[in-house]
Amino acid sequence: MAIAFINLALPLALLVIGAIVTLRRSKGKYPPGPPGIPIFGVAKEHPRTEFWKKYAKWGAQYGNLGFISFQILGRRRVIINSAAVAEDLLLRRSAIYSDRPFPPMSGELLRRERSLFYCSYNERFKTYRKLFHQGFNPGAIQNYWELLQSEARILVANVYKSPEKMPELLKGNAGAVTMKIAYGYTISGENDPFVLMAEEPIRLASIASAPGRWLVDSIPALKYVPSWFPGAGFKRQAKIWADKLYNDSLQPHNWVKQQMQAGTAVPSFTSRLFEAAGPEGLTPEYDDIVLWTAGAIYAAGADTIVASVKAFYFLMMMHPDVQKRAQAEVDSVIAKENRLPTLHDRPHMPYVDAVLQEVLRWATPAPIGLPHATSADDRYQGYYIPAKTTIIPNIWAMTHDAEQYPDPLTFNPERFVKQPGDTVQRDPRQLVFGFGRRMCPGQYVGEASIFIQMATTLAALDISKALDDDGRPIEPEVVFTTALVSHIHPFKYSIKVRENNGIALILQDIAAREN
Repeated sequence: MAIAFINLALPLALLVIGAIVTLRRSKGKYPPGPPGIPIFGVAKEHPRTEFWKKYAKWGAQYGNLGFISFQILGRRRVIINSAAVAEDLLLRRSAIYSDRPFPPMSGELLRRERSLFYCSYNERFKTYRKLFHQGFNPGAIQNYWELLQSEARILVANVYKSPEKMPELLKGNAGAVTMKIAYGYTISGENDPFVLMAEEPIRLASIASAPGRWLVDSIPALKYVPSWFPGAGFKRQAKIWADKLYNDSLQPHNWVKQQMQAGTAVPSFTSRLFEAAGPEGLTPEYDDIVLWTAGAIYAAGADTIVASVKAFYFLMMMHPDVQKRAQAEVDSVIAKENRLPTLHDRPHMPYVDAVLQEVLRWATPAPIGLPHATSADDRYQGYYIPAKTTIIPNIWAMTHDAEQYPDPLTFNPERFVKQPGDTVQRDPRQLVFGFGRRMCPGQYVGEASIFIQMATTLAALDISKALDDDGRPIEPEVVFTTALVSHIHPFKYSIKVRENNGIALILQDIAAREN
C-alpha cells in the first residue's frame, strides 16, 4: 500500500511543481480559451472524438479571434481556427513557428528525432525538404503519372469485380502506389510484408501520441526513471517499439540497394537519390537521410489518399446530380477518342477538379494538422505565446468557416467553378496540405493520385445508395473517425458498371500491360 502511494504521489508532486514553475515563468497574458482547473487544465472537458469541432466552438465562445489557448496536464496548446491567423503565424512568422513538439513518449523514447514528422527545424530537416522537392515538384511528379494511371485502372477493375471490398481495395491501391514510388517495389497482395511494416509507424504513432495516455508526456522527468523500476513499463514498451520501427524501415531500404547491385532496380525515389549521390557521395550520413526521407512517403500520403477517395465514393453516392455532371465532363473529353482518362486531361476537366477541391474541403482528411511548435517566445495581438508551445492548426475549422465557405456543411463543388461575375471561394488546397515550411511535400503527387482515381471511376462506374429489403434507399449516417487522418465511417453502397465501354477499355488496358 505504501509503495503504491509513493508511486502515485511522486508523479503528482512533479506535475504540481512543473505547473507552478510554468505559472511563475509566464511573461504575459496567454491567448483566451477555456480556463480548466489547476494542474489538470481542460483534461476533463476535452472531448475524445472529433475534438476539432469543439475547438471551433471554443473559438467562437472565447472572443472569435481565430485562435485560442488552453492548458492540459501542464502543457499549453494554442489552437489556430482561422486561415488568416495561420498565415500570420505559420507563414509570415515561420522562422519561429516551424519547429515540432517532441513528446517524451512518441518522440524521445521512440527515438523519432530523425523522422520527418518529429524532426526539429534544422539542417537535416532542410535536407529532407530539398530531396522531397527534387522528387515531388510539379514537374518531377510526371515521372509517376504512368504509374498513377495504371494503378487507378487496376483499382477500378478490382472494384468492378468485388464492389463489396471497395474500402480494402482503396487501401491496397495506396500501398501499391506509395511502395512503387518510394522503392520501386511491387506489392504481393493484401498482407504484403513491406506494406505491413510501413503501416506500423502510423499505428504506433497513434497509440504513443494519444493525449493523456502516457504520464511521462505530462511529467517529462519520468523518462529518467530506470526501465526496471516499478511502474516504468512504458519505457520497456517504448524500447520494443523503437527497435521494431527502425529495423522495419531498414528492410525496404536495403532491398533497393540489393536490386541496384543486381541491376534489376525499378526507378524509384530511393534509387534516384542513390544514383544522384554516386559511390563517393553515399556516406553513412547520406544513407541515413535517404532512409528516413523515403520512409516518410507511405505515412505522409497513403492514408490521406485513401480517406479522400473513400469520401469521394460516399459523396457521389449522396449527390447523384454531381456524379452525373462529373461523368458528362469526363465523357466529353475522352468519348470521341474512345479512350480512358489520363492526367494530361486534368486541365480540360475543371468540374472534376472542383469536385476534388470540395471533397478535400468537406471531408478534410487531416482535420487537425500536424502540430507545430514555437522555437522562441512571441507576442501576437497582445497575447504571449511562450517558446516550446504546441501550435495546432485546426484545418477543419478553416475549411468549415462560414465566412470563407457559406453553408459549409453542404457539399457543393460549384463553389470552385469559375463563372463570369462570380466570386470563387478560396481553394482549400491552400489549407489542407499544411502551412509554411511544414507544408506537405507530397501535395502534388497526392492530388494527382486522387484526381486520376476519381476520373477513372467516373468513366466506368455508377455509385448509388444501397437498398434495403423493401427496395428503399438506405440513408447512411455521416460520421468520421477521430485520428490524425479521419475517415468516413463504413457505409452501405451500390456500385454498378456504367452503360458505356469504360470498364471494357480498362480491362483491355490491364490485359495489354500483362502480356
